[in-house]
Amino acid sequence: MIEGNKAPVITFINMKGGVGKTTLCIGIGEYLANELEKKVLIIDIDPQFNATQSLLDKYELVDEYLSTFRKEKTIRKLFATTTDVYQRNAHIGKEEVIHEFNDNLHMVFGDINLIFDNNTMDNTRIKRVLKFIKSNSLKDDYDYILIDSPPTISIYTDASIVASDYYIVPVKIDKYSILGLTNLTNVIGNLKADAELNIKPLGVIYTNLDDKLTKKTQTLKDEFEKVENIGELYVFQNGTTYVRDLQVGLQGNISSHYKKSKDDIALICEEMETILRSEV
Repeated sequence: MIEGNKAPVITFINMKGGVGKTTLCIGIGEYLANELEKKVLIIDIDPQFNATQSLLDKYELVDEYLSTFRKEKTIRKLFATTTDVYQRNAHIGKEEVIHEFNDNLHMVFGDINLIFDNNTMDNTRIKRVLKFIKSNSLKDDYDYILIDSPPTISIYTDASIVASDYYIVPVKIDKYSILGLTNLTNVIGNLKADAELNIKPLGVIYTNLDDKLTKKTQTLKDEFEKVENIGELYVFQNGTTYVRDLQVGLQGNISSHYKKSKDDIALICEEMETILRSEV
């Protein structure tokens, strides 16, 4: 927790897939918890539930998830709809959906079955994650609450934004990143106006960087940072470099399993905490 304040809720988001969003989210969360001894809650609201799969694999809980957790203890429980007009949505206690990997690292598991629930017209559900955090006073329990959001526009993207104080945008330096980030700033801007939100950008984090940028990549980076709305965002001085073993995943999709990616995450966490302290 930054300087004794309530835990910041941070969404990792981009309207473009394949930018390393999930890898960055769980890398930061796992490092904060297991290396810096911060108390961290990761909420996996992406129907692809890759963050969940990565941590289940690390803690050897895949079989238990398939046999037990996915039936009764996932994010889908927060989005359940009522079938009776006179029935009110029940309070969901934290023990009903939060799994504790250890003392410091906890998670609300993702669920692929969220794809079946996205078409409902019940727009009140975009506040379900926010309500869960508030009603269980989770900001008092944790140092950080991190949300892995979907890379598409959906009720779950909106729910992530509505529940968050800040957002981080992972970006790969390519010609499609400008379009993805432009779409994202528009989505967040519209939702902020409609719902009167106070969510703020923490910044852009470059991912999968080469150790030394080529001239072409540097040109793309410079052009990217000059685009209106994008140039106004803070760009982290530290990013993640390409680590082949992390991409292949023989030791899992956790940054701290590989020295180079662990060093990257350590610098990002240090920079992130400095930015958050300046916000206090």
